[in-house]
Amino acid sequence: MAFGGVIRVWVFASVFVSCLCATVLFDDFSSGHIDGSKWGHSISGDGQGNNEFQMYTPLPENSYVKNGNLYICPTLTSNHYGDNTVHTSFDLNAQFGHCDAGCQQSGYGKVPVIMSGKLNSKAHIKYGRVEVVAQLPKGDWLWPAIWMLPSEWHYGGWPASGEIDIMEARCNTNYFTKNEGWLCGVNQDLSTVHFGPAWDHKTSRGGQYTMQGQSLGDGFHTYWMDWNANHITLGIDSHTTIQLNTPANGYWAEGHFTGNNVWSSGGRDAPFDRPFYLILNVAVGGAFFNHGMVNHPYEQPWHDGWAHDAQMREFWEARHLWQPTWHGEEACMKVRSVKMDQA
Repeated sequence: MAFGGVIRVWVFASVFVSCLCATVLFDDFSSGHIDGSKWGHSISGDGQGNNEFQMYTPLPENSYVKNGNLYICPTLTSNHYGDNTVHTSFDLNAQFGHCDAGCQQSGYGKVPVIMSGKLNSKAHIKYGRVEVVAQLPKGDWLWPAIWMLPSEWHYGGWPASGEIDIMEARCNTNYFTKNEGWLCGVNQDLSTVHFGPAWDHKTSRGGQYTMQGQSLGDGFHTYWMDWNANHITLGIDSHTTIQLNTPANGYWAEGHFTGNNVWSSGGRDAPFDRPFYLILNVAVGGAFFNHGMVNHPYEQPWHDGWAHDAQMREFWEARHLWQPTWHGEEACMKVRSVKMDQA
């Protein structure tokens, strides 16, 4: 699938990086449609482990190409299926022909009140470069992400095989840190790398870049990853959000984990020594938001720590507060181009 090997020189944070690379995926969406040879839709309704409020669908209102851009858009489930749907039941297999997780939901608070899009690249890379040119959505409780997961769970289920979050953002326009009063909404790009032997025994390394006086929802930016055996570097435009150098003694020692080293069969950079694929999605709500931050002019309309169904009911019943902040396609993540280079 490679388009050919070339020498590329990248410039970021005053560091020059050169690599003999093969482009395994390039999409500028000039075809006018989502290319099924390059992308697959994730279909799920289980909150993704983060108590999120959306289901992911292949419906054209949740992901489509327009004017040379890919749009990933959240919509109300009730707008498509009727007001009664969120109070009754929903079978994703029956509606869409297949489903990845959380396929049958029944009861108020169980049926996701939002539908959105999640696209997975069919290409994968082990080491190389990723560049995604995108404009983030604007609207309360929108959570866009550009991230990577392993193509196979070689070292075990999440997070044993690793996760790389190139970009995540909380897209509220008036969102602040509770103690300092700093803006931390749609003006802030977050990058994180997760690893560990189990979901309750893991560690994360992250960084951020905050736009001063600007919004990431007002224009296009390049979100990128540079990855080799010696480091994982993530950033936006010319700024590095995190440079994670491979620990001399490996990630098991770096995380101060105990017990059996699940990465002992891999390289020094395990679990980040296996192929990963790219994911583009817009989530809504969930644990990424919490009462450690402050939203204006109203508070977060669900309680941290409550059961998922109670949180979703609270969120839905407060739609008169957040729905007016979703202004048509401004609530969509727009993607101008994607490139994945294999080193």
